[in-house]
Amino acid sequence: MNIFGTEFDYEKRLNKLRGMMAEKNLDCMIVHNFTNQHYYGGHYQHWPWYPLSHTHITESPLLLFRDHDPIFMAAFITMNAVREGTWIKDVRIVDLGDSRSANVAVARVLKERGLEKGRIGFEEKCCTASTYKNLATELPDAELVPAGDMLFIARMVKEPAEIELIRKSITIAESAIEAAKAAAKPGVSEMDVQFAMELEMKRLGAIREIETMCQSGKRTANYRAFAAEWKKIEEGDLVTIDLGCIYLGYGCDVARTWVVGEPKPEYRKIAEDLYATYDKFMDYCRAGKQFGDVFDHIRGEMAAKGYQPDKSKFPCQQFTIHGIGLGPFHDFPHPTHRDTVFEPGMVLSFQPAMRHNDFSIRFEDNILVTEDGLELLSTNPHDLI
Repeated sequence: MNIFGTEFDYEKRLNKLRGMMAEKNLDCMIVHNFTNQHYYGGHYQHWPWYPLSHTHITESPLLLFRDHDPIFMAAFITMNAVREGTWIKDVRIVDLGDSRSANVAVARVLKERGLEKGRIGFEEKCCTASTYKNLATELPDAELVPAGDMLFIARMVKEPAEIELIRKSITIAESAIEAAKAAAKPGVSEMDVQFAMELEMKRLGAIREIETMCQSGKRTANYRAFAAEWKKIEEGDLVTIDLGCIYLGYGCDVARTWVVGEPKPEYRKIAEDLYATYDKFMDYCRAGKQFGDVFDHIRGEMAAKGYQPDKSKFPCQQFTIHGIGLGPFHDFPHPTHRDTVFEPGMVLSFQPAMRHNDFSIRFEDNILVTEDGLELLSTNPHDLI
């Protein structure tokens, strides 16, 4: 039983991954990313974890074998927590005797399995340079293969239980949005609005995934920035919030922009164009379409409305399409894989936006790909007030 009390079919997940490993001729996959460890191994690491905190205590790799049972590695001090949270029976201590390196323990296990000359996959976007160097030193005859995206691709289509957790996360996020709107009055700081959102998320049993964002007025042009204690909201200000909350491990990604007071005609025109872009996405995106085709279609729709795609000068279009779920931050499908075909069960974030030198306006919603089309999971208000 993991820390959240949730249960999934881990054998099914592992078997799917093993099929992908066979296609890539991988003997073993070394998993460091904490959400992949949770997805395949059950245990959800206590933040901050590797690679944010890089010590022998937090470097606890999960070894997933194509032809052997998995092994979870853990430092002696974290062993009990890992055993409590994982379905995997073989949990081994990495800091035995003189060894204080997880890589020595990994090499020892691989040699035990006869894989010292095997093809070993690793998460190249997570694995630090020092970990890679140590693995290469300990396994001089092995072939270390960058294969991290495979783990995310294998979990791209969500199970029904995962979708329900995402739905709950969105419900909590929308309650936090209402708390933000109630707090965002003239004279109130951006930080106080952020605090209201995070307090509401916590009250409803969720935690933030990343720094909750709130910008107002000209600061909305920052796109991504901390909320400021010194910036007070003024009458007529645009206010943009962006939040992701984690509920039992699963999160959402929602953004809203509104005006405190009466919106300027310019703001209304831009917002209407963005709402129309959102409607075009809902009409066009379907299971069976390729990511790159959908991306290019939306880019063309925004360009036709006068929002040029060149992001090196303002004003410009800015939109994102990405998966949500366990994260961290974003799930697949992702723009780096333009040939990905949308499938029922994928949960997406879609965010049309316009960036100006003095402000930006954006809306972000979460959407489920179904057999028949798309289902809006969040509630898009189509309103700047």
